[in-house]
Amino acid sequence: MRLKPGVSARGISPELLLGIMVLDAIYKNVTGADAVVTSLRDGTHHRASKHYRGDGADFRTIQASITPDTAERIRAEARAQLGKDYDIVVEGNHIHLEFDPKGPT
Repeated sequence: MRLKPGVSARGISPELLLGIMVLDAIYKNVTGADAVVTSLRDGTHHRASKHYRGDGADFRTIQASITPDTAERIRAEARAQLGKDYDIVVEGNHIHLEFDPKGPT
């Protein structure tokens, strides 16, 4: 996994780090390339975004030439491995990952 220049992992939650590691492994397995994290606590997001509290990450898809079907495959595999406390959404030019606990099991 690589961080886009200017992106810092400082202040992210351990739960997000776990999610990033899982999604990175899936990304490598599916595409054969390193995932690129384009945003963590930086950038501009909606006011209630999990990015600002260290629980959100974005992964590049557009410049990595990932098709919508491939992005969906990555999303589905990550969802299956990470479970209900993580949201993974394909958002056009990136895959958004966030730790968003849903309460007791």
